[in-house]
Amino acid sequence: MKSSLVSFAIAYSVLSTAQSATASDLYLEREDGSEITMYLKSQSSKDATDLLVLIQGSDCNSVAHNALINEQFSLVLPEADVLTVEKYGITSDLVWDLNNVHPDCPVDYIRNDSPERRTTDYIKVINQLKESGTYKRVVLIGGSEGAMVANMIAARADFVTASVALNGGGRKFLDTVLYNIKHTSSSNAQEKENTEGFSGFASQVLNNEPFELNMGDHGYTWWRYMLGSDQLEILKQIDSPLLIVQGGKDINVSPQAVDEQITKLAELNKTNVTYKSYPDMTHSFKSVTGESMVNQVITDIQGWLAQVE
Repeated sequence: MKSSLVSFAIAYSVLSTAQSATASDLYLEREDGSEITMYLKSQSSKDATDLLVLIQGSDCNSVAHNALINEQFSLVLPEADVLTVEKYGITSDLVWDLNNVHPDCPVDYIRNDSPERRTTDYIKVINQLKESGTYKRVVLIGGSEGAMVANMIAARADFVTASVALNGGGRKFLDTVLYNIKHTSSSNAQEKENTEGFSGFASQVLNNEPFELNMGDHGYTWWRYMLGSDQLEILKQIDSPLLIVQGGKDINVSPQAVDEQITKLAELNKTNVTYKSYPDMTHSFKSVTGESMVNQVITDIQGWLAQVE
């Protein structure tokens, strides 16, 4: 059960490969005195009026070494300044590693990281940057767990011009994990065993006081938030333009659950939400034949942003 769960926790990430970004001079601390590590990258010789906020998935890696974010998705707005924020306890000193479990994953990260923590950090940083009056528009793009964080920011902050949620899954994280188990188990017997094992684990997390935990490079705080969250409730609170992107061949999150969530939002008359489905795209933005679909997704995001301006 543990190996399946670890594989899922790592797979539930997006926007992954390597490059470093330029650090901002801005210094901010959390309420516990720890530093929020952030990077602000200029893409143009002109003073940018757009701030593009890119939000990574759930892996234990430095966003500074993520080429898909820094080199590709940054081109959604090629003249914007690009903001990325590290997770609690992570800096660019952490060596890039895409193994199921990062051998050097910081203990502070495992104990403190969660979508709630990340959302609070991003809002604090963006509010500070907005105070300069330089940025007229703030656009968020997040993938997988980063999609949830982007949604949470958009639901809570009034500075969001538009946001994009990539392969973020449906309403309940428990259903997401069980869907992944179903599609990665080698037999019905293994699926049954892993489903029962994870359901027991989820019940333990949800019904007990905090305890020491490291499952898939995530601690109790992360698992408790993920298992207790309701993405539909988050999405209902967003009033700014939102583009939801989902690959139909995603085995990490359920495309059907996303479709059901979109139907619920339509019933609630959430006209600010646009849904773009790619029937042949996987969680990692590849076609079923292994070709990258990133450029197509970026082009479509650019077209959507042009319509909401």
